[in-house]
Amino acid sequence: MTITSSLRPILAGAILAVATAGAFAQAWPSRPIKIIVGLPAGLAVDVIARVYADKLSKTLGQPVVVENRAGAAGNIAQDFVAKAPADGYTLLYAISNSFVTNPYVYARLPFDVDKDFAPVSMTALAGLYVVVGKDFPANNMRELIQLVRANPGKYSYASYGIGGFPHLMMELILDEEKLNMVHVPYRGGALVEVAGGSIPMVIEPPNTAIPFIRDGRVKGLAYLGTKRHPATPDIPLLSESVPGTKGIIGFHGIWAPAATPRDIVARLNQEIVKASQDPEVQERVRAAFAETTSSTPEELAAQVKRDQARWSALIKAKNIKAE
Repeated sequence: MTITSSLRPILAGAILAVATAGAFAQAWPSRPIKIIVGLPAGLAVDVIARVYADKLSKTLGQPVVVENRAGAAGNIAQDFVAKAPADGYTLLYAISNSFVTNPYVYARLPFDVDKDFAPVSMTALAGLYVVVGKDFPANNMRELIQLVRANPGKYSYASYGIGGFPHLMMELILDEEKLNMVHVPYRGGALVEVAGGSIPMVIEPPNTAIPFIRDGRVKGLAYLGTKRHPATPDIPLLSESVPGTKGIIGFHGIWAPAATPRDIVARLNQEIVKASQDPEVQERVRAAFAETTSSTPEELAAQVKRDQARWSALIKAKNIKAE
């Protein structure tokens, strides 16, 4: 095949572009990387993000630092990363609700979760506990369901804000079982209020729920996860009593700005998969009451799509809007 003189400049430009992109990816990383977390320092999500940052610092040969940009249920951090240079030096560490529920409970977001981010990998799985006060007259989910069904509108439950995952999870339970309870959103401290008897129940993350359950200050009726939590093997899965919740679990993951070169995304994915299999990482994540996991970028994108379909239908049916 003979290349005409008119095509030579175009072909040369294309070859140069490919070579430049390849060289850029091979040179990455040549300076520190930032992982942006949309929750305050010290929470389980932040702790786990720092576990991965520590491991990636070693395997990538550059400092990987966590920067907290808390607020608006993670939206501030997402917006920052969505608008960051797509060069592999600014990443987002987020929990699933940032991608699967926030787009539907917030009327307007300054970014598009489907277009402005490149999925890299899942990192961790973390469920939730259905928790009631120690004196509440129900010792398992079936007893709770029967009690609430016999007294529609009498009992209330706490959450950490309208449209948050605990709120939506409880609404799913109520929807599945055709129950009526009063929602009381808190900004914080709901578990303490449940322990003190001021409000009957809350859906709580493991890192805060487990110490209260172990101390007998509250009762854990069920765990939302794909398997029983190793820290509380006697507490049954929520799906054992409410089958419609089967397969639901919150996950953590890492995303990059949408236009990040594929070679960089692939390298990041490779290192995160290795980190998730590292015994030290697994132990540190387990200490934060979560379990390591990993995925391909395509698997993470598919999981987000599946969860979006499920939660968007509930949010629309219940007309749930964030404050």
